[in-house]
Amino acid sequence: MGIGSSFYRHVVKPYYFSKDPEEAHESAKRFLRNEYPAKLMSGYFDYGKDRLSVNLGGTVKLDGPVGLAAGFDKNGEMLNGLGSIMDYITVGTMLPYRWEGNPKTKQVLQTTVGFSGSEWAGNRQLNVEINKIETGSRVVRMEKERAINNCLGFPFAGPEVAFQNLERYSYRVPLNASIAVRPTDDPLHAQERDQLTALIGTLSYFVGTSIRMVEVNFASPNTKGLAVFFNGDVFDDMARCVLDNPGLDGCLFFLKMPPHTDEQTRERNLRVAARWMELGGDGITAINTLRTEDQRLSMGVGGKSGKPIYPILKGNLKDYNDNIGNRKPIINAAGGIWPENVPELMIEHRVNTVQLFTSIMYEGFAVVRDAKAALLRAMDSYGIDRLEQIRR
Repeated sequence: MGIGSSFYRHVVKPYYFSKDPEEAHESAKRFLRNEYPAKLMSGYFDYGKDRLSVNLGGTVKLDGPVGLAAGFDKNGEMLNGLGSIMDYITVGTMLPYRWEGNPKTKQVLQTTVGFSGSEWAGNRQLNVEINKIETGSRVVRMEKERAINNCLGFPFAGPEVAFQNLERYSYRVPLNASIAVRPTDDPLHAQERDQLTALIGTLSYFVGTSIRMVEVNFASPNTKGLAVFFNGDVFDDMARCVLDNPGLDGCLFFLKMPPHTDEQTRERNLRVAARWMELGGDGITAINTLRTEDQRLSMGVGGKSGKPIYPILKGNLKDYNDNIGNRKPIINAAGGIWPENVPELMIEHRVNTVQLFTSIMYEGFAVVRDAKAALLRAMDSYGIDRLEQIRR
């Protein structure tokens, strides 16, 4: 790790990690809403762009392969700051409406036992008091594992707020719009399709300028019932709602995939990914967070990200590379990625881009440059002059 990572680890991180994770993220937002500090350091993050440029599907050109994963900038509030750091930004996940997400705390019963009176006076008695208390959090850190677990559940300020933030974005790098809907009681899912169409209508104003990619997120473990959209005809209808919408003409389309750790989920994921490509999708983002129980969370279960997820990511990538039809997908790798993992992913697993999130929380934004430096060293050792020489 370089000087930037060391400064973050010893100076900035102790401050952020002294706060609740959501509160710490709000503090980071206040810094990144101001684009000028990041702009002053833009040369630091542009490291190696003459050799690391990426052309996705002949449609989207990036200065490098290091993107920001969904969830960091849900409402597009920090785009101008982040645009001087990342090679592309995934904004969202965005919904067709404002949504607070899952509850921030949970109510539990607390029992207090005590005695009153005097045994000598003969009036001693046992008192039991039961109270409801608020406890839990939507995000918890696992510092020894360098991981986090969250049950946020797609909090989003609403399309109107996102629209205003997108209007203020001074374009520097392409945006990847992460979009989703929450399941309703409609058995035909017409309501969800109408909602998704309305959201696309809002975003279409920015297609071809700032928004160049769309990432459909039906993979979050924190939204009840979301997996219904991976089922047969329901998936086809929802996918066509996005892929056939003229408001998104010219975009690249990615489907975010959940991790698979058993044969049944593996078969479903491979089938869904292949179908996505058959319907006209361009690629996938693999993988989302891993459903993990944790009673410290307000929901008792969340999506785990960070170092422990990386071995699962590698196994899943091999499955996708080996088993998706004739048309090879563009692959954005996400899940527990640290700078030292990037050469393996780009050169051996032949992914097209990587998306960072949890490593940024633990090491700071210097991981972006560190990832590029590690990749360039590996390319030199393999005799590769430019990243685009690697056949994908």
